[in-house]
Amino acid sequence: MSDPYIDFHCHLYKYGAREISSFIERYGIKIVGVSDDYRSSIEMLKLAESNRGHIVPCVGVHPWTVSEIENYREEIDSILRILNSNPDIKCIGEVGLDKKFVPADAYGRLLESFKIFVSYASERNMVLNIHAAGAWREAFEVVNNSGVDKAIFHWYTGPLDLLKDLCSAGYYITINPAVKIQNKHRIVAENVDLKCMLVESDGPYKYRGLNLDPPMIIETIEYISNLRSIEPKDIVSSIISSFRHLFQA
Repeated sequence: MSDPYIDFHCHLYKYGAREISSFIERYGIKIVGVSDDYRSSIEMLKLAESNRGHIVPCVGVHPWTVSEIENYREEIDSILRILNSNPDIKCIGEVGLDKKFVPADAYGRLLESFKIFVSYASERNMVLNIHAAGAWREAFEVVNNSGVDKAIFHWYTGPLDLLKDLCSAGYYITINPAVKIQNKHRIVAENVDLKCMLVESDGPYKYRGLNLDPPMIIETIEYISNLRSIEPKDIVSSIISSFRHLFQA
């Protein structure tokens, strides 16, 4: 694998072609690109096709999208049609649950939607790229009880005891550049087993003055290195090994 850095959760379709080229060619970043709906899923597949070997596309319906649109079942059915017609797709995301940013009365439809994607991933041994803000334990239980083998819980800020359960189940969590300023995320970065830790940008996203973009994963690795007294090369090596396990690269 030529790209030394891997961003495991990025809304890449929101960037322009020149920016994407810079991420890949200037910074040497391989990107796992997540989708928010049917339209962005199609865009992600096109980006992956035109940047073969550098982009891993995930298709799905973001829980915020599920909560906001009336025809969410039609959106889900459209994603399932994409998956059924493209057996080479290895990742479903961004999908999940949310009890932090989504109204409580929408949780039922989120759970219904998430279970559909989890079931599909379980049957086909696909990777799940999961959003679980405020619903970490609930999302873990759905995934673990469904027999899913490969899951990434992005920007994990949940409890440490659950973090251990996630690792024991063979799942992964991502550390975001926000680790520098978000205390609960820093605590996760201090405690997570290296074999379960990945990095992400969640770009393009603004968080408390930070403009999160893929190149920031490089300084995130440096930050974790200083925080944990682990050589950056050892972090990168572990991440590459995890990527190969997840995506059979």
